[in-house]
Amino acid sequence: MSFFHPLRQKVPLRRNGPDRLELGRLDLARLPGKFRRVDRRHLPLTALRSFETVGRCLSFARAAELLGVTHGAVSRQITALEELLGVKLFERGARLTFTAEGERLFAGVRPAFDRLAEAMDELKRDDSRSVLTVNAPPTFTMKWLIPRLSSFHRRHRDIEVRLSTGIGHPRELKTNEADVIIRRLAPSEADARSTPFLASALLAVCAPELIERHPIKAPQDLSGLPFIEAATSNVSWADWFGLAGCELPAKPKFTRFEQMFFAQEAALDGLGVALLPSALILDDLAARRLVVAWHVKGIHERDYCHVLSPQTRARGLAATFVEWLSKEGEDSNRFGQSVIAACTQELTGTTELTAPRRKESAPSPQPRSSGRNASPALPEGGPLGLRRATRSKKRASR
Repeated sequence: MSFFHPLRQKVPLRRNGPDRLELGRLDLARLPGKFRRVDRRHLPLTALRSFETVGRCLSFARAAELLGVTHGAVSRQITALEELLGVKLFERGARLTFTAEGERLFAGVRPAFDRLAEAMDELKRDDSRSVLTVNAPPTFTMKWLIPRLSSFHRRHRDIEVRLSTGIGHPRELKTNEADVIIRRLAPSEADARSTPFLASALLAVCAPELIERHPIKAPQDLSGLPFIEAATSNVSWADWFGLAGCELPAKPKFTRFEQMFFAQEAALDGLGVALLPSALILDDLAARRLVVAWHVKGIHERDYCHVLSPQTRARGLAATFVEWLSKEGEDSNRFGQSVIAACTQELTGTTELTAPRRKESAPSPQPRSSGRNASPALPEGGPLGLRRATRSKKRASR
């Protein structure tokens, strides 16, 4: 004898004595997904990790990139999780969005993964009180931050700075992955936690030999040179020409790169003229490895901002680091204004470069000759270049 349970499962009835019937046990494995209780021994951790990553960036493609798998693999994991739970987690339209059930699950899953990562991170750190993790864009890290870190280490020898790189918005980064996050942010992207510390004009620059072969008297003269673009820039060449008061040349030749660093190296190697943030090329401008092809005032890149993670366990160390970062940024901004002013004068016939006053002083090393009839340039990066020159002399004397 049996009857149909409301959960659409045929349940046996067993006789227990002459006047009593007993309901048999439900086969939980055969229940519809939404009625099953998930056994923690069989938690779908891979599917949940895929779900958390998709939920963080609301993009299957971006999640696949972060996880190092294919788009199809991520999609299959999400589908399997939806089948297990018996609910739909995402609305897959023109734009990926959570369903109500997906939003509820994400609210529980993301903090759980953060706590797991934090627990493991605690064990990995020998002394978390003296370790500071900083996440910054790759080109900024190579060209601006690393050359200045020795200054921070001399002042704070007990703090170990660990660097990682990224370009996504700070909210895409897990709260436990970094204590301080550095990003280029437009005013509309900034919030109360972000503080700008480094400004950048956007300059059209190239190797000096290109200008020697192809003198530039007006923005239109750039049409004879290849244009270099970086995908991470927020100003295109069409925008630049529009602000210069003319149209983009017909049939321009473009060379595009994913990262700003690649565009900068291409410009240094004479592959064309590039739009680059002044903060990252001050050393190259001062040493005349790069020259300004044509200057248009008022074109700026997004400011570099520092953001303290709300979950940082090294708040005191982070405060010390961003204080140093802000002072270095102010120093770099003043030096940048001086270099840009000198480069602008050079375009009109005056070539003297003047650095702002610095505390450090040393004899100015002669820069590499660029082949142009140029006046002596500043050491690379002002006092930063002087420190490099001093270290080079010490190594040579050993």
